[in-house]
Parts: sequence; structure tokens; C-alpha cells
Amino acid sequence: MDNLPTLNERSLDLLGLRKKDFDVYLTVLKLGSAPLRRIAEGANLKRGTVYDALKILNRAGLVSYLDEKRHRYFVAEDPQKLRALATRREVAIQEARQKINAMVPELRTLIGSAEHRPSVRYFEGGGGVKELLQDVLYQTKKRKTKMYRVYSSSGIRDLIGGAWPGYNTARKKVAVHVRAISIGEGGATYGLDERKWLSRKDTSPMYTFIYADRTAFVGLDKNKQLFGVMIDDAAIAQTQRMIFDALWGNLS
Repeated sequence: MDNLPTLNERSLDLLGLRKKDFDVYLTVLKLGSAPLRRIAEGANLKRGTVYDALKILNRAGLVSYLDEKRHRYFVAEDPQKLRALATRREVAIQEARQKINAMVPELRTLIGSAEHRPSVRYFEGGGGVKELLQDVLYQTKKRKTKMYRVYSSSGIRDLIGGAWPGYNTARKKVAVHVRAISIGEGGATYGLDERKWLSRKDTSPMYTFIYADRTAFVGLDKNKQLFGVMIDDAAIAQTQRMIFDALWGNLS
């Protein structure tokens, strides 16, 4: 199989093929027409492995076969069929994406849908915290009053901002307002937001979001990596809003 063109594993995976499948296809292409034994010898693979590969290639439209009296001969289809396979897979992915996009809003309604049982979700790392911030915007923009509340701690504020640098731009784009009670120095307003300080001296290891019917906490684990925990429960969120609003009213 030396000096023959090949595809990397990621490309083959997107086509629904393995490296050994493609090696078998190249062998059949080179032989023209051959029984299983010769193909196995040419590909330097076991017959069982080659047989499984040929079945996959046949389903993909890359190999066909002819039955003679004593043997089945396999024939490689024109390499142009690889383009057709790629097109079919691309169309299938586009169709799947459209169906998923249509399903996601409905699937989201299932999160924590069991009555009287709060749903708890865990978010890991910067990518997880970005997903949490996306949920904050997604849930808040659907509310009649597009506003959420946050306890903003100077201890991890910059790290959360780094998880999604364009967050405030995205927030303003969907007209979501925010009230922030800051703990520690720093903090600024970016538009559609208000900020008051609980303390400029102290800080807190936790950032708290109160939005929709959810309460989320973001902090650092023992390895100094971001993590988030979100509780989806209307009663808990309502209690947290009451405490926040009472505190907000007493701050200058």
C-alpha cells in the first residue's frame, strides 16, 4: 500500500469509513477484480477483517461484486463515487442539523420537568461556563422582564469574562438587562446594566447568577479551574430574588 493516496482518520470518519476500509478499497481498485483471498493478501489483512470492510464499502457504494461458480469477485467502483459519498454524508448532516435545531427548544423544556424536584446541572471549565452564560441569555430573553441579577465577585470576575469575551456584546444584542451587586474592587457597566457595591474591601470565591427560574454558582475548583452549578427551581430562584432585591434597595 506504499505510495498510494490516502485520507486521514478524521476525513475517513466523516465519510463513515475506517482506515482499514480505505486500504481495502485501494487494494481492490489496484487489483481491478479479485476474490476475497487475493484482496486479503494484497491488503495484508486477515480475511475476516477484509470481509467486514468489503461489506461497509458495498453499503457505501464503493465496491460491488459478481458471483461466479466457485468464487465471489469484488470490483472497486470509480473513485468519483467518493465524491458522491461525501455529498450524501454532507446532506445527511445538514438534515440532521435542521432536525436538531427544531428539537432543541422542545428538549430544553424537559430539563427539570419533574414536579417538586429541582434539576441540578454541572458545568466544567471555561467551555462549561460559557455554556452556562449562554443559558442565562437564552432563558432571560424569553421572559417578559428581560433582566437577571448577579453577585459579581472581583476574585473570579476576569476569569468568567475570559470564558466568553463577547458576552456583554451578545447580551446587549438581545436586550437583556442586568443588576449586579459587586463584592470587591473593580467592575464596570457596559450598557443595559446597573451596579452597586456590597463591599470594596472584601471579595468572594463565588459568582452567583439569579435568572428566570434558575440560580447558578460559578467558582474555582482545587486546580483553579472554573466550574458552575445551576439549580433549576422556581422557589429557590424566587427566594434568591427577594433577598437580592431587598439588599439592592438598601445599597447606595
